[in-house]
Amino acid sequence: EQRRILYLAIKAYKDRGIDLPEEKQERIKELNKKLGELSEKFGNNIVDAKKEFEYVIENFEIIKDLPKDVLDLTKNAYKQKFGEAKEGYLFDFDPTSVSAIMKYCTDRNVRKDFEKASYTVASSGKYDNRGIILEMLKLKEQKAKILGFKNYAELSLNSKMAESPEQIFDLIIGISQKAKAKAKIEIEELKKYFGLEDLETYDFAYFSRKLKEEKYDVDEQIVKQYFEFENVLNYLFKFVEKFYSIEIKELKIESYHPDVRVYEVWKNKKLISYYFLDAFYRKGKRPGAWADSIRSKQYLPTEKVPVVLNVCNFLKVENGKTTLYMGDVETLFHEFGHAIHEMLSESKYSSLSGFNVEWDFVELPSQLMENWVSSKDSLKLLGKHFETGEYFPDDLIEKLEKLKTFMTGNFVARQNEFALLDMTLYSSKIAENIEELDKNILEIVNKYGLHKREKDYKMYTSFSHIFGGGYAAGYYSYMWAEIFEADVFAKIKEMGMFSSETGKKLFSTIIGQGTRKDALELFFDFMGREVENRAFMERYGLN
Repeated sequence: EQRRILYLAIKAYKDRGIDLPEEKQERIKELNKKLGELSEKFGNNIVDAKKEFEYVIENFEIIKDLPKDVLDLTKNAYKQKFGEAKEGYLFDFDPTSVSAIMKYCTDRNVRKDFEKASYTVASSGKYDNRGIILEMLKLKEQKAKILGFKNYAELSLNSKMAESPEQIFDLIIGISQKAKAKAKIEIEELKKYFGLEDLETYDFAYFSRKLKEEKYDVDEQIVKQYFEFENVLNYLFKFVEKFYSIEIKELKIESYHPDVRVYEVWKNKKLISYYFLDAFYRKGKRPGAWADSIRSKQYLPTEKVPVVLNVCNFLKVENGKTTLYMGDVETLFHEFGHAIHEMLSESKYSSLSGFNVEWDFVELPSQLMENWVSSKDSLKLLGKHFETGEYFPDDLIEKLEKLKTFMTGNFVARQNEFALLDMTLYSSKIAENIEELDKNILEIVNKYGLHKREKDYKMYTSFSHIFGGGYAAGYYSYMWAEIFEADVFAKIKEMGMFSSETGKKLFSTIIGQGTRKDALELFFDFMGREVENRAFMERYGLN
């Protein structure tokens, strides 16, 4: 382990310019400080811009099909602002409410308004992120060139599994071509079934949901009734306790918000970590879901266990039972997969923990956990009706199984668009000004995307992963890691996906190893061979 740490430390110091002249080292420090400040400002602008978004709907007929919890939330918000005299619904940028509008609102113009609001966040006025993004792109390129790289993409990949931007373009474009072909078939199915002449981007979620209900007899609101939050969380903990031979104990202590829960994680009768779960949406909270380390593992001067945090934004039902969409359940399992990777790392050195593996491997443990939601055997154990206690019906499980590749072409094509936008931005010539930046990004999106976009499309101003997070020139890693993960899960199914012996093998070769070895070695230790993409292509119906 000490040799590994020394190797990684020397590499990290070189990547930071330790062998450069002192004035260049100082410049790198200045650039890093400025980039940190810009990244923080970028994120704050998104949060502040979303706080100001309000949308009033007073025509109940166009939203009557929305989930009851969303209607209750927005109705109460309306009354708090406008009083009891009138009936109406006040929407903010709560992701569950926005998703509900896109899926259930019958008024096309309202759906269009919400979509436009989503892809223009922080793109104008006092929260305009475009200037910040342009400066970040320029500073990152400066940093890369000082360190001897052609562009920031090459610097980013220097610490990842992938070897070059060209390798990533070849991989992602190849998958994207198949995904776009499937996506076009999916769009044609929607148009034909509903007799539509055209299908805009703000129509897709609405008609996909209707097709799922009418043709395939699967209603997300019915499925949701089987995913009550407390039961889901209990199932998750019980599964990982058995699979990885650990114990999770809740602590009844005060945290930074009443909704936040704190747990101890034990293995072999030894405390190995603390775990914080901040699961529910509240206004002003950073959007999305993520895992983070509040405190890294330490053993000098005294031993300290890590403190790991998961954050989600599920819509909480006050004075009732909170139920989750299946996608929400997958999000919870995904983020907990990150947490497990960090908490179960056996090395006493924090620099060898799970969060420190190559960035294009870090998503493997998290994506892997999602399989214990969507598989048939999992649903039989996980799904339990929030009122009756009835377990997931077999006929509903079979229907969901048939929907495994439902609209997956559109999903993969969209993810690939983001990955190609990211890699192109960080490997190409930087724009001179904001107008050129807008133009360049629109050209990239229209080159690689499934849909033709117009000038007002500025989703990049809230693309937190690549400007406010750790995925700059790294968004491709979601798909890259999933190719490895799908291959791993195919073997796990063969071994027995609920077997503690399978858990031991996974723990001893990948999860517990952190970054004691390069990611390719960890993968080989579990699989006994190099990666194949067959399982990934089958998962999305692209083979």
